[in-house]
Amino acid sequence: MLSPKNNISIFIYVNLLSWLLLLIIRMIVLFGFHSDSAFDTYFYLKGLILNLYLLSVFFYFNNKIEKNVEMTFIDILINLFFRGLITVTLSLIIQLILTFIQAPPISETRASIINILYHIDIILVTIYLTQLFFYWKRLVLYQQTKILQNTWNTFEYLLLISLLFNFFEFDLTHYPFTIALGGLIAIGFYLSLHLKWVAYLNAREKWQSIVLLLFIASFSYYFFYSVISHSDIPYFTTDLMHSVFVLGIFIFVLFYSIFSLLVILFNLPTSSVFEQKLEEVIGFQRLAQAFESEENVYEILLDTAIESVDTDTAWLEIKHESKESYTVERNLDKNIVGEMQKILESRRLHRLVETTFAKPNSQTNQDELSIFGFESILIVPLISNERSLGKLVLLKSQKEYFDEEKRQLIHTFAQQASVAIDNFRLFTKTLEAERYKEDLKIAQRVQESLLPTDFLLSEKYDISGFSQPAYEVGGDYYDVHFFDKKIILIIGDVSGKGTTAAFHMAQMKGIFQTLAQINDLTAEDFLKYANNALSNCLAKNTFITATLVMIDTEGHQIEVVRAGHCPALYYAQSVGKCVYLKAGGIGLGIIRSQKYENYIQKEKFIYGIGHLLVLYTDGLVEARNMNGEEFGEERLENIIETNQHKSPADINKKIKEEVAKFRHETPIFDDYTALIIRRNQ
Repeated sequence: MLSPKNNISIFIYVNLLSWLLLLIIRMIVLFGFHSDSAFDTYFYLKGLILNLYLLSVFFYFNNKIEKNVEMTFIDILINLFFRGLITVTLSLIIQLILTFIQAPPISETRASIINILYHIDIILVTIYLTQLFFYWKRLVLYQQTKILQNTWNTFEYLLLISLLFNFFEFDLTHYPFTIALGGLIAIGFYLSLHLKWVAYLNAREKWQSIVLLLFIASFSYYFFYSVISHSDIPYFTTDLMHSVFVLGIFIFVLFYSIFSLLVILFNLPTSSVFEQKLEEVIGFQRLAQAFESEENVYEILLDTAIESVDTDTAWLEIKHESKESYTVERNLDKNIVGEMQKILESRRLHRLVETTFAKPNSQTNQDELSIFGFESILIVPLISNERSLGKLVLLKSQKEYFDEEKRQLIHTFAQQASVAIDNFRLFTKTLEAERYKEDLKIAQRVQESLLPTDFLLSEKYDISGFSQPAYEVGGDYYDVHFFDKKIILIIGDVSGKGTTAAFHMAQMKGIFQTLAQINDLTAEDFLKYANNALSNCLAKNTFITATLVMIDTEGHQIEVVRAGHCPALYYAQSVGKCVYLKAGGIGLGIIRSQKYENYIQKEKFIYGIGHLLVLYTDGLVEARNMNGEEFGEERLENIIETNQHKSPADINKKIKEEVAKFRHETPIFDDYTALIIRRNQ
């Protein structure tokens, strides 16, 4: 690829080489070996100036036009048309002036004026042809291949090398001149066959291109003719017929203009077909990318169907998963659509409907529809994954309008639209599921923050707890509150699972923290007030089981009340095994009256040093393995008795490990929680 920075170096090399050639030729003439008038020193000086000008124009427009990459094909042709129009107008004015002043006799002064005007005309011609050359270059190299790019580069280099002929008075009678020009014409002819850009013009643009190319080809021919006609005038000091460079560009731009014009003319009859196919492809792309809303898919399907087969009107009946079925129409009143739907559903059209659904894209002409001005109807079902999504109805006033090609096209559109609708619904569900998962993650973090993690409440008592929900959130709850001389512990289990249970667990948290602030409240009163509060906020079919423990840290007296919860496990070193604290009670929220306090029972005893109290929910002992076997109370007792010398935190860790080992890969079906208290001193 040539660039302006090579301008000076190429100019120096070309002129140095030409000077050496001229020197050799003059030596040959001097020694009498040759005396051809073609080797003229004066002509060399004219060629030097001409080459300097041609190189400057060549590299200037090469750089300028390559930078202007945003122009469309039509913009390029319009640009060349107006430039050519201005250039031809100025050239004709010059030619008109020359006609008046070329009348004999031609004096020396008049010859000078004629040459000045003639060279102005040369400047106009070469500037326009150079612009045309580089704009044609952009069209030739559209969607270029490596071979094409290399061929064009070769063409440019050969053109620049041909500037050497401007130093010598060669013409078509000389073999070097003829061979060089013939080579450029051959390469230019090959390059002129590359017209891929024509295929991307629509019918309107092709008509515009034909008109513009006619003018551009006419301008090019006019300039070519003017160069030929001026070659025989003796007092013109510059004859472009001696320049292979100028003639090569002339012939190439004329070839490309004519070939472009002919190719567009030949492609014009098929433009409408290609445009229709292009619209169909665009319609498919729009359907595939219609993810703004499901309604957007309906709109695109209707518009595309009407445009592709040129129907008068259409409507779309959609069966929505969460809403009632509804209709989208085009160019038709809703009341008329309703009447036509009744006709299609009537007995007289029953067989038509059956045939339509049995064989997609059926077509019929019905007298019942003629009253609305329609003679042809096409009904296309929308089906995806063997599920009916609705149907598309197209209407036309012309009889037997929907031929096989139209039916196949609409069928393809309907299939694509069905997939797009189904995909959009799946996409919407996926988004909702992801949003739900994200909400659950937030709820999980919130619930985890509701459960205590710091149990360093007293040097006399060591406490540890954990909770494992079956889902992201659960209904198990434990909490601890510490006074100067008293510790209150609670463990609870909300009926049900998931987010509802988690919400009620949060309510229990608020009630516990509120009642725990009352220092002199007894365990029985605590459950009574908690039951009253929960009775006002729990659903009728919801209740909470709980075990409440109050420990006097001075006298080490412990009180345990149970509201329908699992019996607590108590390990005393003196006994050497676990025993159950089975004080009775009813779950909170089951009896929603003052009678609830009649069912509260309490166990009260002294908490010995090294003794363990284990509170847990039923999900722990009811955890199941692959065979449906429950973890059971015996395994829990065995863990406590075997690890009674360890800290509550280590015991809880062991419980989690054993339950996980027992379940193996069986999913958790219920939340499980444990809270362990040991007296250290």
